[in-house]
Amino acid sequence: MNKINLKINQIYLAVGIAITFNIAFVGLAFASDITPENVLKDINAERTNRGLSSLKEDPNLDFASTLKTKDMLNRDYFDHYANGLTPWDFFKIADYDYLYAGENLAMDFVTSEGMVKAWMNSPKHRENILNEDYADIGIGIVKGEYNDNGKTRETTMVTNMFGHKKPAIIRIYNYIAKNVFNSF
Repeated sequence: MNKINLKINQIYLAVGIAITFNIAFVGLAFASDITPENVLKDINAERTNRGLSSLKEDPNLDFASTLKTKDMLNRDYFDHYANGLTPWDFFKIADYDYLYAGENLAMDFVTSEGMVKAWMNSPKHRENILNEDYADIGIGIVKGEYNDNGKTRETTMVTNMFGHKKPAIIRIYNYIAKNVFNSF
């Protein structure tokens, strides 16, 4: 009888280990790293599930987002407005002449899904993701050391910049107004 109980316990243990391993493996298999591709995929899934058009990744907004993220990490801040800079300054530096613009920030997330889910649970971040006026997105992801009140830790920071460029006719008019009429 003891041998039978021992064998049954071994089977239960083996099954338990297999289930635990399977749950851990499956959980990791569906969790994706924070990469521009995964962030874009997850954000566009939220948009298309609600009948909105997908956002296009814009190289100027990628530059602005990465520049902002590096600035936050290098100067140890996590804020839309800091050190005399606004999000709009980074749009301007990247030469993205916007009609509509917005910014989402994230820090300390491990997966793209977790980060986008947190944004979707925040009214202001959700509003940016689902704003039908936006056509473009920039994604800046930087890993590094962040000093928070004297405590340094490794983190991943993310900046998403959303935008819709001014129509070409307005950009041309503004250029002429600035560069031609001002020369008289």
